[in-house]
Parts: sequence; structure tokens; C-alpha cells
Amino acid sequence: MTNQERYEEDLKIIPKGGSRAYVIDGFNACIRRQGLVGHLCGYVEVPDGLSVNINEIDCHGGITFSDRWDELPTDGYYIGFDCMHFRDWTPLSAKEGFAYSDDEYRDTEYVLNEIKHIIKQLKEKQ
Repeated sequence: MTNQERYEEDLKIIPKGGSRAYVIDGFNACIRRQGLVGHLCGYVEVPDGLSVNINEIDCHGGITFSDRWDELPTDGYYIGFDCMHFRDWTPLSAKEGFAYSDDEYRDTEYVLNEIKHIIKQLKEKQ
């Protein structure tokens, strides 16, 4: 399946500008699809009282978000990552002719696995 086909299938799970909330092992999490570029971002709520050095969290592209945001499921403090890094396929990069043949679309399943990986690391710090 091509990146474009995988993206189109994935839109059935999370449409452009949409999101999906999860509770995994007691952690609030969310996947959001950016509306313009079309890539996915994953977020995990950090439990109150847990101190986290975001540079020590291993995930796709590293943590690129650490804050509160009213677009997330709760009003807690979240850390997150995005899937718009070098060699990440996005529909906008493909449309604009900037996609490489070996770029890879990071789908909902991929982002959910990365979220689970972050949660595992947070649980180890508790």
C-alpha cells in the first residue's frame, strides 16, 4: 500500500483537524491530526507531581510539545511529539513535490505505539 493509500485509510480513523482520546494504563492520551499538513501528533498527560525531563523521553522525533492546551482531553500538563520530521511522509509534502520515495507515513497505529512507549517510560519514573 502506498503512503497516500495508507493516509486515506487512516483518515477514516482520525479526519483532518480531528482527534481521538485514549486512556492507556490509567494515563490520558490523545492523537490529533493537524488540519493543513495532515500529519498526526501524539500526546500523553503527565501525572500530577511527576517531574519529567523531556530530553530523557524517547519517542519519534523527540518531545516537541510540553504544556497545557484546551484542545486536549483534560486540563492537565501534556507532553507530545509530531510526525512531521525528515523522512516522514505528509500529504502536503507529497502535493508540493517535497516527498522522497523512501519517506514513510506515520499512521494512527504507529502513533499509538509511540504513546504506549512514552507511557511505559513515565510509569518507570513514578
